[in-house]
Amino acid sequence: MTKVLAVFATMIALSSYLAASGPTETGLPVRAGCNGSSAEAGAVCPRVQSGPAEQEKKSFLIPRLAGRINVDGVLDEAIWSQSLKINLDIEVMPGENVKPPVETECLLGYDRDNLYVGFIAYDPEPNKIRATLSDRDQCWGDDTVGILLDTFNDQNRAFSFFVNPLGIQADEIMSLGGVQEDMSWDAIWNSAGKITETGYSVEIAIPFRSLQFQRAGTGVNGSDGQVWGFIPVRSLPRSRRHQISCIPIDRNNPCTLCQAAKLAGFEGVSPGRSLEFDPTMTAGRTDARESFPDGAMKKAASNIEAGISGHWGFTRNLTLSFAANPDFSQVEADVAQLDINKQFALYYPEKRPFFLEGLDFFATSLQVLDTRSVADPDWGIKISGKQGRNAVGFFSAQDSLTNVVFPGAEASSSFSLSQRSWTNVLRYRRDIGKASTIGLILTDREGKSYLNRLGGLDGLIRFSKSDLLDFQVLGSSTRYPAETAAAFGQDTESFSGYAGRVELRREKRSYYLFGEYGLRSPGFRADLGYIPQVDFHRVEVGGGYIHWGKPGAFFNRLMLIANYDQTIRFDGGLLERELESALILEGPLWSQAQIGGGIRRKVYQGVEFDQKFASAFLSMRPSGTLNLTVYAAVSNAIDYDYVRPGKALEAGPEVELKLGRHLGLSLSHTLSRLDIDGDRLFLANLTQSKIIYHLNSRVFFRAILQYTDIDRNTDLYPDPVDAESRHLFSQLLFSYKLNPRTVLFVGYSDNHLGYDRLLEIGDPFQHIPLTRADRTFFLKIGYAWNL
Repeated sequence: MTKVLAVFATMIALSSYLAASGPTETGLPVRAGCNGSSAEAGAVCPRVQSGPAEQEKKSFLIPRLAGRINVDGVLDEAIWSQSLKINLDIEVMPGENVKPPVETECLLGYDRDNLYVGFIAYDPEPNKIRATLSDRDQCWGDDTVGILLDTFNDQNRAFSFFVNPLGIQADEIMSLGGVQEDMSWDAIWNSAGKITETGYSVEIAIPFRSLQFQRAGTGVNGSDGQVWGFIPVRSLPRSRRHQISCIPIDRNNPCTLCQAAKLAGFEGVSPGRSLEFDPTMTAGRTDARESFPDGAMKKAASNIEAGISGHWGFTRNLTLSFAANPDFSQVEADVAQLDINKQFALYYPEKRPFFLEGLDFFATSLQVLDTRSVADPDWGIKISGKQGRNAVGFFSAQDSLTNVVFPGAEASSSFSLSQRSWTNVLRYRRDIGKASTIGLILTDREGKSYLNRLGGLDGLIRFSKSDLLDFQVLGSSTRYPAETAAAFGQDTESFSGYAGRVELRREKRSYYLFGEYGLRSPGFRADLGYIPQVDFHRVEVGGGYIHWGKPGAFFNRLMLIANYDQTIRFDGGLLERELESALILEGPLWSQAQIGGGIRRKVYQGVEFDQKFASAFLSMRPSGTLNLTVYAAVSNAIDYDYVRPGKALEAGPEVELKLGRHLGLSLSHTLSRLDIDGDRLFLANLTQSKIIYHLNSRVFFRAILQYTDIDRNTDLYPDPVDAESRHLFSQLLFSYKLNPRTVLFVGYSDNHLGYDRLLEIGDPFQHIPLTRADRTFFLKIGYAWNL
């Protein structure tokens, strides 16, 4: 704990230094009249230029509104007449900076507390508007309007807010110039939408306390205001998905945020204290059979616990998040995956709100932080934010369970240490030049006779608008408990290792090229991350040709891609050599088709395997109510348990259906088959279904079923295995969300198991039908209390 407090104190000192150091930029050199004092409210400023080689960008002055707006989706208040109006008159996709098929107006203004955004989206065929009730962040297939806000004007990171015609929200953080999207971020803001006879309208109010932005004095000519990058966007999904804005997009420049318009103004705004407390109460009871399958169902656990989490913007740029006895349960069930005949540990994305807050600040090209590795924390604190060109993140937690993955060159294994551990992560990143960054990351995880420390340097350097260098170098030091190390073949003494990655990439309108080199030494460990493979050097080169369809053409975009890679062990032995290519076609009905294949030489357990593989993928959205996806892959494969060559088949369709505005259905199936010497070794089937009924934008009922059935040919297994194993997971949930953190969840889940078990070769099978093994009832209440 002393080390935690010491690191925390260091972070506070660093935060104070950053807050006192002031901004590193004084804003754009906009001409006189655009400094917030002499220009007419809502005026369009002259185009500005921040460098001789940079194309001119549109710049606007946002007015301060004298009054309040009732966010109801109807822009009928007289106050909207004071706003800045921008016409979205450029289609950037699939058309290349052409006149769009519809008209759209974006209105902007602000007061002391909120940024207000209004959209009037005209549509000559309003009956074709796609709009359904859904959970937040699930409306991307609908008509949407929204805005990207680069509040630090660094052309590297932006907050995004989107709304469908019924007011359903979606928000995310875009980084790496707009290339990387993090949809896990959830802010508290207000929105409403209304479908009209001429299209639809949307109103948005974004509290400044939900944003982080520059300190005062970063406005034009050093004024008290701000200069933000911004991009208003309309998405029109019909047979093709039209993306419309007010700025042209250069397809020779993959950095979207580098091309954003500029929004000047915001005099006197502040996020205030930005103090939020989120108390929660959770209650649950789990019943399980004393012995499976015949034991009685009895109470196995029950609890009622209170916890609290929250955040405090102790400067306008830096936020402290905290949690004590937090509820880290997952209401959203993980998407099931087949884990049969897998070489490395499966990856599951993070879903817990505390860990998702500010997660993009900690991201690096090598995933050295995967917060799912923190399994059951008792408490946690986090600092994240940005001051000028400096971004910082600090995270600390005490975990009551220590999960460890032991990586290797050819496989990984895992183990849980029944002991507490302490986790600390420090991240620093600095913007350099234009949309380039350099950063530092340090992680530390300690327990009884256990230690894993990691440190490294990373950077993303843009040499031009089309060329970039992405690199990271890391070192680690590790010690496992002696008994655990011996049991899993690890070094019983402290050991160290290193890893690195460097990629050079060029992206142009009609082609892209890249080259990458990576290595991970045998002793490298990132126990807080997801790096299941070590002991290799890897080289990869590749590229692609891109052909854009002309207006009216059958396809929007055609891509032909290819790459070659080689992976060898540190001792020089080959792990894999592969050559592959694919053809991708984007066309009508919002469709994408892909067909590809290649050849591979793979070495596993000292045995060489020459393999061929091919795959096909097709997705389309023929209407606003139906989404179809199907894929299939055939390949030469390996039975990893017994090191035998085989032939694999994987296939899976997925259907999403919306019946009216309230009811949504989804059904997906995954099939995996492996044949050995012409006979089936196993056939695995995974079926997942979801039914969700939205009473309104805040209330829904949901049912999830996940059924796995694995059928094995016991004659082909040298050891006894289950001839068939079955698992059925079900979950029922009632959800009420006033906002992302004021919630009520009531639910039920259970697991049914069944199998045909062979205890000894030659014995009869023991048949166990699908039988309930456990059941859980749960309740969660959370409230966001803003001060």
